[in-house]
Amino acid sequence: MAAELRERNKNTNIMNLNMNDKLKSKHTISSHSQVLRGGCESRRSSQITPKAQTAPSDGALADWETILKEAESTSTGARLKMEAEQREKGEGKPHTDATLRLFGHKEEQVRVTLFRDRAAWCPYCQKVWIMLEEKKIPYRVKHINMRSYGPKPDWFLNMVPGGLLPAIELDGKVYTDSVAIMQLLDQTYSDYGTRMIPPGKEARIERLYKLERKLFGAWCEFLFAPSSMYPIGMWLPDGRKKALEELFAKVDEELGRMWKKNKSPWFQGGDGPSLIDLQFISHIERMEASLIYWKGMRIRDREWENLERWLCAFDERESYQATKSDFYTHVMNIPPQYGEAFPDTENDNVRDAVAFIGGGSWNLPKSYASGLRSAPRSRKHMEGTSWSIPTPNTDLNSWEPIRPPFAVTDEEARHEAAYEMASNHDNIVQFACRAMGAKGSKQYSAILTDPHASSNLAYKDDVDMLLRMTTQGLLRGMLPQFDAGSISDERRYGLSKCLRYVRDRVGVPRDMGFPAAQRLRAHLDHLVTLLCPAELREQVEEELKAGR
Repeated sequence: MAAELRERNKNTNIMNLNMNDKLKSKHTISSHSQVLRGGCESRRSSQITPKAQTAPSDGALADWETILKEAESTSTGARLKMEAEQREKGEGKPHTDATLRLFGHKEEQVRVTLFRDRAAWCPYCQKVWIMLEEKKIPYRVKHINMRSYGPKPDWFLNMVPGGLLPAIELDGKVYTDSVAIMQLLDQTYSDYGTRMIPPGKEARIERLYKLERKLFGAWCEFLFAPSSMYPIGMWLPDGRKKALEELFAKVDEELGRMWKKNKSPWFQGGDGPSLIDLQFISHIERMEASLIYWKGMRIRDREWENLERWLCAFDERESYQATKSDFYTHVMNIPPQYGEAFPDTENDNVRDAVAFIGGGSWNLPKSYASGLRSAPRSRKHMEGTSWSIPTPNTDLNSWEPIRPPFAVTDEEARHEAAYEMASNHDNIVQFACRAMGAKGSKQYSAILTDPHASSNLAYKDDVDMLLRMTTQGLLRGMLPQFDAGSISDERRYGLSKCLRYVRDRVGVPRDMGFPAAQRLRAHLDHLVTLLCPAELREQVEEELKAGR
């Protein structure tokens, strides 16, 4: 079964938060004032009347041009703008938006083009991506849709029959399969960075590779296989959990050998990750999120201290920071990628983790949410309808700790989210209006994607105003309130769907970092709370869950 899943994965690496016009599809921001506050000539005026805002600066709701300037004037916004300018020249830190990486070389010296998933989630693309960064191999990037999220371009299918990702082009020749690609790159660029396959270590690498395949298979059996597939005595969840935990213990033991030998956290020793480290991390990252969400099982902060040290070592590397997803992004991507998981619905840990990952962590901190009406939600639904946790989490005992170096201040996180919203506002506004537009003529298996959907621009003015409220609130640490009393229930219902449409599709790392995404989701949901009558909330959530 594990082998079959792996082959299927290679053909369906997807990202179910794929927007196509997504938050990261940066286009030139219009300088015409009518596209900002007043809107285009053909648009009607908004029905929403903002109330005065008790904020540390002018309470009036600003236009996008002003909001962007304010975002750029913050230290976080200035840094993000500078980093974007560096990326244009192939310089700076690794980032999901980077399409050229030079590492001090000239552009004409670039021999490698990486074809990876547009959504920055595919585990097989991730390990090749990290390797290129670790070895500092100059490369270009071209983004390709995942099969479950949209069509692949004909030119790519002609070049790569079957459309498998990742793929690379090296000196005009095309190669597929992530492990084969990494081996080829390590041989071709043997004098770049650290060898990913240390000479004389082939036997250990082969043994560890088999261990990783066993771990992957045990995870699949525990998470994705119904109990009826197993003989009596083996199908019990506790038995499969025990088998998985025993393999994690073996992984911990292997890492402990190198730590005991030379104080290195890596599988092969040395100062950085090897090929086998990359092979493990791409799936263990996804195991961590999925096991907590569907089984209530942690793999960090346990007895496996060597595994924890290894994960912390990855967290400290910029190459990994640029590629790491949050739990919500993972659990929304895993079912289209691997199949539906079987949750332990009788486990209190599962119920709590689902509530937290699916929305409980999106609530605003009480320090600047005071004065905003909150609506307690029921826990009877599994998917993102419990929002009872009031503050972003940094505690290591929480379901999804924000660990150094990912931990930033609340202000830094809010300002990052505001900058990303303001710098791509027009695309985001139109994208949000898809929630009330016509569905595309062709549908894909991931329920949160509809690349051919049309936007209902009758909602554009109101959505534009609500997203400006959101972004200005992120900048200033307080959401403005508005008078929705004159808006019909039907209109509120539509606008609520538009805001949720964006909220549910914010992806990490594609759109922004985890703390920033957490604040953005929270601010969007708070406006929904103000906007949507209580009797409509459940209907909206159910329709969005069903992809309608």
